[in-house]
Amino acid sequence: MRTLFEFLLLAFAWLAGSALQAETLYYEASYQGLFSAGQPIAIAAVSLETLPVEAAGAEKHYQSTMQVTSQPYTFVEKHYPMRVRYRSLWTSQPLAVTALETYEKTHKLKHQIIWVDWKGKRMLRFRSRGKGAGQHVFPVSLQSWLAPGEAFQFHKYGRHKVPQGMLDWLSMLQAVRGRELRHGLRYHYAVTDGKHLYHYRVSVEKRHLLVVDGKEYRTWKLRFDATEEGKPGPAHRPVYVWLADDAKHTPLQFESRHPLGRFTIRFSAEAASAFQ
Repeated sequence: MRTLFEFLLLAFAWLAGSALQAETLYYEASYQGLFSAGQPIAIAAVSLETLPVEAAGAEKHYQSTMQVTSQPYTFVEKHYPMRVRYRSLWTSQPLAVTALETYEKTHKLKHQIIWVDWKGKRMLRFRSRGKGAGQHVFPVSLQSWLAPGEAFQFHKYGRHKVPQGMLDWLSMLQAVRGRELRHGLRYHYAVTDGKHLYHYRVSVEKRHLLVVDGKEYRTWKLRFDATEEGKPGPAHRPVYVWLADDAKHTPLQFESRHPLGRFTIRFSAEAASAFQ
């Protein structure tokens, strides 16, 4: 099921509108394959929110937060309950990631926060029980990411280089939403997940009519391919994204196929009830 979690992170990792305004959208994820006897079943609800935040310095900062829950879906909640939070702090000019958080609670809890030291060209990883406690102080600007009474300590440095303009998954998809979409165009990005460095190629494939949440939309179909720094071959199978052909390029659907089956995420206003 690790494949499912990685796909959730990648496929849900877009957020703010191209005009960089506050935005909250909701989706439903489904799976079709071996474990569902070939029938599509809903597995998770997703909320995605972006807000401008105050931060030191001249750069304009935004915070993007993705939350995923299996709570409304009895079968998944019984056998593979999940609570996921993926959060990113990024600047718009220049577009670059400043910090990111990964929180995964299934049968185990994994939680870490990564701060990008752009001056030192390195990444610092923090956990509740860091191996390098005392070497670095947890950034004051990220204190609001901690629960009351929670404390994080320095764990270790990130193991890959920090190239200029490096993004994470959230800020990469934000960058794509702000670009021109036209058949044949390709864009390239250096992206970190806090541990690995990926090189993404985003290809605009074609315009496409898509029915989502009971409405028909004119969309652009995009393909996301990645290679990992220092390793041959693709880092994962292609992920396809359908963006609305409008000023905001609102994401309407995501899809990826794996040996386990097909994962699809579609815009759904009803999914909002899972977070109320």
